[in-house]
Amino acid sequence: MKIKIGGCLKKLRMEKGLTQKGLAAAVRGGLDYTYIGKIERGEQLPSLKVLIKLSEALCVPLGSFFPEKPGSMVHDISTKAAYSITDEQMTMLYEAIETLHGDDIPLLLEIIKALNRHRTGKKTDRPND
Repeated sequence: MKIKIGGCLKKLRMEKGLTQKGLAAAVRGGLDYTYIGKIERGEQLPSLKVLIKLSEALCVPLGSFFPEKPGSMVHDISTKAAYSITDEQMTMLYEAIETLHGDDIPLLLEIIKALNRHRTGKKTDRPND
């Protein structure tokens, strides 16, 4: 996955006519250009927060870093859990994730954990309110 994301980043950057230094300067909050090089070479897997910043700097959708069929990587991860999810549902989920603001990711993860606890019937460590 690191190599695929890195290749996509390099292609997008070059299509915009940017150097690694130029892209680093365009990223909100700044980013070291050597980090961009590591991502492009597949040496570093960027966080979702960094990918969001890169997509904003390049003016491309977040999904541009994932050229595969929408949801295929998520589906690969989820096969262990034996989810039965249609391609249409996976596409809708992927599109919804693309619209999230980076600050919403921790909340989304907590919601997913709460849903999993509900489905598995596990109790939380919190006392009842």
